[in-house]
Parts: sequence; C-alpha cells; structure tokens
Amino acid sequence: MSHDKNISHLGINQSNSAAVFLWQCILGLFIFVSYPLYAQENISYELEEHTVYHNVFNSSLIPADVAKQYNLVRAKDRAYLNVAVVKKSGGYGVAPRKLSGIYRNLLQQSFSLTFIEIKEATATYYLAPIRFNNEEILHIDITVQADYKSTDETFTITKKLYKDL
Repeated sequence: MSHDKNISHLGINQSNSAAVFLWQCILGLFIFVSYPLYAQENISYELEEHTVYHNVFNSSLIPADVAKQYNLVRAKDRAYLNVAVVKKSGGYGVAPRKLSGIYRNLLQQSFSLTFIEIKEATATYYLAPIRFNNEEILHIDITVQADYKSTDETFTITKKLYKDL
C-alpha cells in the first residue's frame, strides 16, 4: 500500500471509498451544525415591557395567493421587513402606538418604510416593502413606540440582500 492512498492521520485507506465518504459526511454534518452558532443574527429588540421581533425576507417567499390577498408586490428586487411587537407578559402581537422607519444604502441614500398591517386570528404583524440591488447592504432604522406610556425607541439592523435568480 502506497503512502498517498492512506489518510494516515485518520487511519482510513482511500481504496475503501465508503469509509472516506462516511468521514466526509461526518465532517460536513459537523460544519453544517456548527455554522449557525457563528452566523446567528439578532432577530429581536427588547423594550421595557415589549419585545420587537423582526426579519427581512425576499418577496418570492410569499405565496402568490397571499400576495394577491394583501396586495403585496413579488419581484426579484423586492424584500419585506416583517415586524411584530409582543408583550413580555405573554399574549399575541400588539399594535404599537407608533411604528416607522427608513432604510439606507452604503451611499447614505434614505428611503421611507411604509408598513402594511397584517391581522390574523392569533397575530398582528407589519410588513414594509424594500427595493434593493443585488448584494446590496442596507441599514434599516426602525422606530417603535409600543404604547401610550413609552417613549420612541429606534434600533438599526444591517442586512445584505440578494436578488432571486
């Protein structure tokens, strides 16, 4: 047996392709499982009595019938910011007293966010359309006043968006 056919540090002979394949699968699984630990992003912002959950997703993820029902545009260069405000004491999403925002590109061009309220039986959330260029990095400023006794709080998220192919 020659040295170049032996993965000596693993004790696996390359002529045994099943063992090599199994080792590659285990290594791949380890990388796949451990990657989210490093790539996880913050999807919530804590207020005094509320939590604001947010995410940005491509418009193509919205089924055509749902987009039609809520008059949402689906396009390769469109994404939606999804925001939900939830009381920490429990219960479903609440309607914030104030919700507004802007998004900025790297050239510091600002665009206003216009939120659309979506009410379902157990949730209320808000969608704002975002138009973008492929691989564009956007800074999104979200301002929330959860209820009449709270003050405005603004937080920023940064996302790199990709057009659907």
